[in-house]
Amino acid sequence: MPPFPPREERDFASLVPQEVLRRGLAYYQEGRVLRVFRVGEKVLGLVQGSAEAPYRVEVGPGLWGRCTCPYPEFPCKHAVALLYAYVEEKAPDLAPLIEALTPEEARGLLKKLALLPEVGLYLAEALAPEKAFLEGVKDLRRAFRLGGGQEEARALSLRLDRVGRKEVEAYLEALLEAPFDPEPYLRIALERYLALTPRLSFLLNLYLRHPSEALREAFLQVAGERGEEALHLLRGGNGLGLKRGLRAELLFRLGRVEEGLSALREGLEGVEDYLLLVERLMALGRVEEALRYAEEARDWFGKDPRLLPLLDLLVAHRGNPEDHRARFGVRPNLEDYLALKSKLGREFYRERKALLRQVRDPALLARIYLLEEDWKALDRLLRNTPPEAYPALAEVLEEKLPEEAKRLYLEAARREVEKGTRKAYREAARLLGRLSRLDPKAAREAALALLQAYPRRRALKEELGFWLSEKPHGPMTE
Repeated sequence: MPPFPPREERDFASLVPQEVLRRGLAYYQEGRVLRVFRVGEKVLGLVQGSAEAPYRVEVGPGLWGRCTCPYPEFPCKHAVALLYAYVEEKAPDLAPLIEALTPEEARGLLKKLALLPEVGLYLAEALAPEKAFLEGVKDLRRAFRLGGGQEEARALSLRLDRVGRKEVEAYLEALLEAPFDPEPYLRIALERYLALTPRLSFLLNLYLRHPSEALREAFLQVAGERGEEALHLLRGGNGLGLKRGLRAELLFRLGRVEEGLSALREGLEGVEDYLLLVERLMALGRVEEALRYAEEARDWFGKDPRLLPLLDLLVAHRGNPEDHRARFGVRPNLEDYLALKSKLGREFYRERKALLRQVRDPALLARIYLLEEDWKALDRLLRNTPPEAYPALAEVLEEKLPEEAKRLYLEAARREVEKGTRKAYREAARLLGRLSRLDPKAAREAALALLQAYPRRRALKEELGFWLSEKPHGPMTE
């Protein structure tokens, strides 16, 4: 293992990703290391990063350490810059100097240092970490009220290993007020909390207030070791059925399968409840029972889009007309339309109009009309389709009605150019690329006409300029 603190660059360079090493060296050469000192086997210091306040960095043997920057991995570029500063400038080791102080000298020195705001903060964290942490939680809540708080949350996450259960609980409760997704910070804090004799009731209350995956797993992890206590807490219900879901999952993890299934059956009120039950039954290989509950959900909840997984299951295992009809009602598609046509025979034509009225996608209607060669219906569709549907409709028509597809691509490209944005110009170029597969000459002529119509639009020329070449080989179409 390389010596630490390092004596030269090679003592740490091989342990750092090349990009981090490169950026750390650049930071050192730019003079961003404001302070570097050594205490025993640790190198500490301040490094100026992108934030207004410099980052505090601490590096120890094996390149273990911490930095107050937001970079998720360690060592970061600030730690590398600090190490470069150390090997180049060889900061003296303060440890023997500190050990040589008498108690009176040490107390006097600390009192003087405490008057420096920056050092005073270090001392507060070191001498009274719990109190300093709780003050940090107060600052975090204030930052949340102002719409920020991520920097403060990161800083507190780095100090979790220095505090106890009371402080971690305060931090976890504060995180629920975050104006951003607190899940990453919850996971870090929960890892520390689970090592501190966690309280099941506290975890449950947090989960009921904020039903996140991290809190759910933390509760179940502890509950698996204290099953009866957890089941007692989970008696009764709550508005969202969260307790019932936890109780069922815990029973399954404890090997009490039938009790878990009973808990799920008792709570069948909404689509999500049926989804959980059917998923569990399928995992247990009880397919017929799962299909019965999937059918029950289909009959209860009709066209709720959350039913799709259950409808897919019914179609895959049974494929009755009722299953295809229900799935088509939630998500109209060609597969179910053709399945109903095949399974219903003559009766299908009694339903055809009602089925087609459910379709809002012009491209799907075009596919149906083309398959059935219903030219009158297709003509009506083409006359009434809104312009935003032209590209998808043109793609459907490319094979059987190429001239109509060309017309739609041309009109869609022209409308995009009229919007006057680079994004729209890029889309116009894509549409002309699609057109070029059908008629390269027409695509080039259309592009030149658009460029002539708007000669001052430089962004348009940059996106369509390819078409100015004498012998285009065809632009990218996707």
